[in-house]
Amino acid sequence: MAQEQLPHDKAIDFLTQETVGHLATCDSAGHPYITPLNYMYYQGKVYFHCAPEGRKLDNLAANNRICFEVSRIDKTVFGPVACACSTRYTSVLVFGTAGVVEDIARKIEILNALTEKFAAGRPFHPLNAKAAARCTVVEIAVASIHGKRNVDPEA
Repeated sequence: MAQEQLPHDKAIDFLTQETVGHLATCDSAGHPYITPLNYMYYQGKVYFHCAPEGRKLDNLAANNRICFEVSRIDKTVFGPVACACSTRYTSVLVFGTAGVVEDIARKIEILNALTEKFAAGRPFHPLNAKAAARCTVVEIAVASIHGKRNVDPEA
């Protein structure tokens, strides 16, 4: 097996293509909390939507620094003994700060772009201001992106 760093452009491609990530936050006492969620990498930032209240939003209000992880198992490799078993994977970590998008026009834009990503070519009715007001959109300003993958030696 060969572990390698992903070039920045490949890490961005991976973030753009995938749909599920894990948001790590901490509360005011420093207790960690991880939330799996659907997301979108859009215009250099990570976005997700959620209910207007909850633990992740409470944590972000107390401490807006985050880590966001996206990974995929590409292949499982079995060997004759337990320590010879492994996976080939791709993973990306995003570090940054998160905040709630307050501007209603921006929320509508993000929610419609998110819906378009998940609709995958299927038609949908664009959201309006009334619908956008019922949920929260969070924007992650990216400070750094780190990607790696574990590949077969001959790959």
